[in-house]
Amino acid sequence: MGSGERHANLRAFLIASAALVVVLVLELLRGVDGIDIINQVVLRNIGPDRQVIVEGISYTASLEVFAVLTAIAYFFDVGVHKSASKRLTSFAVAVIFSMIVTAILKAYIMEPRPHEPFIYFGLLGNLLNADYYGFPSGHTVRVTVLAYYFTATPSMRRRGLSYVVILYAAVIMFTRLLLQVHWLWDIVGGIVVGVWSSLLVDGIGERLWVPLYNATLGRLSFLRLRQ
Repeated sequence: MGSGERHANLRAFLIASAALVVVLVLELLRGVDGIDIINQVVLRNIGPDRQVIVEGISYTASLEVFAVLTAIAYFFDVGVHKSASKRLTSFAVAVIFSMIVTAILKAYIMEPRPHEPFIYFGLLGNLLNADYYGFPSGHTVRVTVLAYYFTATPSMRRRGLSYVVILYAAVIMFTRLLLQVHWLWDIVGGIVVGVWSSLLVDGIGERLWVPLYNATLGRLSFLRLRQ
């Protein structure tokens, strides 16, 4: 990554960080800043639609599907090239990191999903039951990370694949609203968390995760990173 790219990434990361702070503040003040009203209006006017096809489409962005497909892509790439693609590895790291951030936010912002009562499981219990809460939407975070990497990778942009993935991400977000398992602001939060996590891992975060990878998995010759 050249100097110009690094500066551009840093600027984008700082903007995303500011957006994340704003979104979190608005979420925490949702009872007085109008976010609750917006959430309720959207919920009343979309869905519920529990058709099997909607649930099936939504499931393609579940954590288990993402984990399995990412692992398959990683090891297939390693098998073909006898080394690990840095870009694909960065994507995997971004997914893992974004899921950790999502779990922490869910656990301690404690926004119940639509039609679910507020439950406090305790300090540790909230983390263990983080998926009970809705903000931010984990599905949205994952497809946003996917869309970021397809958009930020020149070879994917040239093939037009980034547009397909962005459309897929938008469809997943809409299915979460149709299924009424998330408020609109959960989706907004998921987009911001996904972009922020991706920019961090793909930018200044490389100084941390790349040396860590090289000192562990990268010690195996067939798992060494390649550009």
